[in-house]
Amino acid sequence: MNTGDRCWDTQDQLPAGATIVTVIWASDNTHLTEFSGHQHAWPLYFTIGNNRKDIRRTPKKRVWILVGLIPCPPKGAKHTDEAWHSTVGTVLSPLWNLDITGPGLNWDCADGFQRQCYPLWAAWVGDYPEQVMVAQVSYGSCAMSEIPKGAPMGYSTFRPLDNPCNQDVYLELLDETNIDVLHTLGVHPISNQFWQYPLCNVYRLWQPDEFHQLLLG
Repeated sequence: MNTGDRCWDTQDQLPAGATIVTVIWASDNTHLTEFSGHQHAWPLYFTIGNNRKDIRRTPKKRVWILVGLIPCPPKGAKHTDEAWHSTVGTVLSPLWNLDITGPGLNWDCADGFQRQCYPLWAAWVGDYPEQVMVAQVSYGSCAMSEIPKGAPMGYSTFRPLDNPCNQDVYLELLDETNIDVLHTLGVHPISNQFWQYPLCNVYRLWQPDEFHQLLLG
């Protein structure tokens, strides 16, 4: 990840000697028991993309860190999306106020030196339900584009959600209470706090979920 074009383009905006730390989050609402109260766990993991991917994928390297357990709402609970975003937003809040033109953060590195670092939220690893939760789109909709539900591959009026102006459009629609328009686009009519993170496009965070999206279809 740290060798991609996005990192190099962002690196050009930083002072000499500074470095980007690409932050990767992962979550998964996991069903634990069936006959003992339907227990669930919702772990939230953290790692950085500056490590090689073969290192990140090796469990014994312990590159992934368990940050916390997200509260699991009971069946039938209301406003679960807002509660989830509020909880996760508290954990991610240090990334919110990062100024790409500011001094950054002085972090201790493994080689004993201190470096000027700029942590940027770069990816979220999760299956489709996690993508829907983060992007705040309707279940069955695409978390990256405004393709209507059930549309065939190669849909002729494809318009990607990753246009940076679209997030501003959604905010304007919320201010004008155009709820029906947002529902038509497959976007939940609430303000997605992840729109506010610097250099983060919430609709381009997804990593391929080979098991759920390719092997199982």
